[in-house]
Amino acid sequence: MDVKTLNPMLANDVASATVTGRIYDGLVYADPRSGDPKPNLATWTVAPDGLTYSWQLQPGAAWSDGRPIVGADYLEVVRASARSKKTLRKTNFQMIEGFDEYAAGRSRTITGIRLSGSDPKAFTVRFTKVWCAAVTTAFGIAPIPAHVFGKYTVDDDAGWNLDEAPENLAPPVASGPFKLKDWRKGDQLVLDRNDTYFKGAPFVDQYVFKIVADVTALSSQLRSGEINFGAIEPKDYADISRRQELQILRFQQLGYTGIGWNTRSQTAPALQDKRVRQALAYGLDVDGFVKTALFGQGVKMVQHHPQIYWAAAPTASVESYRYEPAKAEELIRSAGYQRSADGYYAREGKPLSVTIVTNQGNKVRETLLQSASDQYKQIGVRVNARLEPFDATVDKLSTGAADVEAWIIGWSLGIDPDPYSIWHSSQIPDAAKRTTGFNFSRFTTPGLDKAINEGRTPADKDCGMAARQRSYEAFNKILNDEQPYEFGFSQFTLLTVPAKLRGPQPGPFAVYWNIEKWWFAP
Repeated sequence: MDVKTLNPMLANDVASATVTGRIYDGLVYADPRSGDPKPNLATWTVAPDGLTYSWQLQPGAAWSDGRPIVGADYLEVVRASARSKKTLRKTNFQMIEGFDEYAAGRSRTITGIRLSGSDPKAFTVRFTKVWCAAVTTAFGIAPIPAHVFGKYTVDDDAGWNLDEAPENLAPPVASGPFKLKDWRKGDQLVLDRNDTYFKGAPFVDQYVFKIVADVTALSSQLRSGEINFGAIEPKDYADISRRQELQILRFQQLGYTGIGWNTRSQTAPALQDKRVRQALAYGLDVDGFVKTALFGQGVKMVQHHPQIYWAAAPTASVESYRYEPAKAEELIRSAGYQRSADGYYAREGKPLSVTIVTNQGNKVRETLLQSASDQYKQIGVRVNARLEPFDATVDKLSTGAADVEAWIIGWSLGIDPDPYSIWHSSQIPDAAKRTTGFNFSRFTTPGLDKAINEGRTPADKDCGMAARQRSYEAFNKILNDEQPYEFGFSQFTLLTVPAKLRGPQPGPFAVYWNIEKWWFAP
């Protein structure tokens, strides 16, 4: 898939985020194994009340044109996000004091962000309430150069934004280890070493991001030597691992791939019933899918957070949803459905059917769709399988198109386990109101918002792991019981790199965190 943008505020797809992350550095980076935030472009302290964060940018941190990276550059990405009509990252900043007022044009400033009058590399950010995810969320999007993008954010005119700025596709400066040299659409992007990088110039001269049609093509090009870095499919693991010129670095993905249900669907009303959703969980052999389709390179999921997160509910405390077709049918009957002569369940003359869509070209998801179609037929549920371009599906989901009944997608989760943007009721997209959001299932239930909110801001305002874990355990137990998603599986990343490459230390939370130190042995 081709890159869409090189602006970190607008990068919503993996390809764009991957390349943009090499051009723009963040204030912090994540420990690849634990996810703990570490100082990068800046260091920080937190006031005793937990509301104000004071930041100090690294003295040597500069843009590739020699201009220093300053507090105004962080303010710029927040201002740009507030005024953007395209970004999906507004929730990253909405708890900053004055953000919503500025976004709506009611204020000419974001009152919670203060730049230092004496030190341009110092700034403070004040929040409306204690927010435990602030460091990795509000400060997780890289600053953008105010001297480049400032002309697009006019404080007294809320209609101005940088959504169509040509610099989004051709950034003239970089803060990260590489800078853009050339972009041939549909082919490749070439990034040159940034010799002014504050951690020191990278050991390698270039980073070339090749555009490939799909993971099958990627595996083929790895074998031929056309490319030498990329994540392969599980089916290719045995072959690639035997190749002496390549090595595979394996770690669990920070996310999952599953089947989402529109819990408010009018065209598939059965999905509004928890019993039917639970039946669909019991009726799908995910363990068998992981074993056969993924060649064992993954684990079954029954909650939102993978077990690599400290926020995950203990396995023993949630239902495992083992493959039990008989139990699935029992639940369907309890919801008032009876088997018809054609073998499918129906109620009041209406068959129990659902249309599931996924993106064509993703073989793992296509295979999951086929497995779901076959296995749900066995428990009397008719599946209408549909393939369409990925962008089309995401556009429909994020804008609240009512005709999407179910979908197979993958979630890449953030460093902090805060699930607000995906599961809070305020994030339900509404086509009529033209509001977007990631709560595609349109799901809410008593206690869910409360658990999410308390995970962000514990009652005692203590952001310690123990208090937050209790909230997220309650959150995951609700989702495990209600099943707005068949949570599917969390796959292992099989990152294939040259055998001579030294330095990579990837983990679930970060892959490229030390890319400037990568080098090739003779």
